[in-house]
Amino acid sequence: MAEENETSQQKCETTEEVTKEMETDISRYFENASRTIFDEIVSPKKEDLFDVQRGSGSRIPDFELLTDQSNEFLKSSSLLGNERLDHSGTNDVHRDAWIPSEQTRKILRNLATSTAGTSFLDRENLTMPGLAVQGDMPNLIKSTVVRFLGEDENRQRHVLTASDVTQDERGLRTLIQAGCYKAAINLSGRLLAVYAQGYGKINQPSKHSPHSLQLWYTRLALLTKLKQIDTLENESKPFGNLDKPDMYFTFYPELYGTRPGSMASFSFRLLLAEIPMYCAKPKQALDNLYKILAIVNQIIINFSNGFNGDGSRVKINPAEQEDAIRLWKGRRSRTFISIINCAVSMKNYVLGIDILGRLCESADWSPEQMDALRSSIGRLHLFLGDVSAAEKFLINLHKKESGPTVRELTDRGLMAVAHNSFQEAYKCFQAAEALDPSNIALINNMAVCLLYTGQLKSAVHLYESMITRNPVKSLQEPVLLNICTSYELHTTHCKQPKLHLLSQLNRYKGDAVDIQCLKLPLN
Repeated sequence: MAEENETSQQKCETTEEVTKEMETDISRYFENASRTIFDEIVSPKKEDLFDVQRGSGSRIPDFELLTDQSNEFLKSSSLLGNERLDHSGTNDVHRDAWIPSEQTRKILRNLATSTAGTSFLDRENLTMPGLAVQGDMPNLIKSTVVRFLGEDENRQRHVLTASDVTQDERGLRTLIQAGCYKAAINLSGRLLAVYAQGYGKINQPSKHSPHSLQLWYTRLALLTKLKQIDTLENESKPFGNLDKPDMYFTFYPELYGTRPGSMASFSFRLLLAEIPMYCAKPKQALDNLYKILAIVNQIIINFSNGFNGDGSRVKINPAEQEDAIRLWKGRRSRTFISIINCAVSMKNYVLGIDILGRLCESADWSPEQMDALRSSIGRLHLFLGDVSAAEKFLINLHKKESGPTVRELTDRGLMAVAHNSFQEAYKCFQAAEALDPSNIALINNMAVCLLYTGQLKSAVHLYESMITRNPVKSLQEPVLLNICTSYELHTTHCKQPKLHLLSQLNRYKGDAVDIQCLKLPLN
């Protein structure tokens, strides 16, 4: 009997180690995964006409200026780094701390004081997730290549599928690193089926572990990344706010004993709070995030008073206390950043500016971090159309011996765009690109400036040379959409260059790019 318990405990510890390793590697891809929010400095109502299109009366489409290479307004990882790496010394109990609702606390207390096997919960107090779709997600790039370019071109495609990697979390990481997000979703479905949480299992009881919840976090983050909204909404709904009793370690005393805390990672909690934003329910997302913020603040107070994060009166030593407070203050900043991204998606820029101001005052930021925050405030002022207020944050009046940074030059370029000085903006982006030649966002912005100054041919050439020089990094959806729109303005024979881009996608990218950005006739 003792040997069985020891074996069970060893398995449990191994699973936890794998889960921690998985979160360290995977969370950097999907932390606060958010729908695309690009700066729309050029007003869509402005009547800009190109001489090329004057005869047909067509209006110039609005091209996207990219502020950086992320798909979020403000990315927490750029400010805060990876939580697991930054706080690797933090005690697991403090990292997993969470304050359950009174109802959940009462149920967990009853379970802890009753004889094993004598307590049974109603279904409404259980978390019962499952897959909402059956089978694998289709690879649309492959089918489009076969349709337009034939089987010979398809043979040039060497992209991993779910069956080409090990059937575990390491295989998941391999697929994600290769940009094969659809294949990773397919593999996650297979792995979750092992936990009896596959297709058709929604509302069917099953057991949970940190590992299974990390698989769900990865899957839902991938679905968010690919904008699979219906599936995302259906599969995330059973988790609620991760407050059901079976989301806590103490629900499984045979595996975790009396260990306190939540089995779900903080990143998963934030993602679930944000999901309504992608489902056209941003106010609900904002409410969710403020509820998380309230609990995080209470946890910080508890640690500051020398107790455990959940408020239990267990004294902790000063070193652990300091690490725990630092960890949870970082998480509070991450929550603020999620609120900012949600506010931006609602076009509530005033709220975004207010939260950014509070963020600036809430932590000891490095000069680089503070510059990033001030830059974000300035860009929100640009969203509001308040150019003079934006200038106070975006233009650094203090000259540095080392010269302007890439961010400062980019901000100057955005200011110039706000003043309709596209030639000046081009020079700023060009100077920034000289400091960071691999920054695709800067080259894209240079091309957009050329477009708005009537230099269509030069813009197309710049896009094409960028893709030729670095196809893996350059073949991003907003860039592809911009260049395909440029082709349509440049010539009536635009299908051939679009097919060349399709060929490039086929050879250099995974399965995650939305093929519709090539604007090919797919019906």
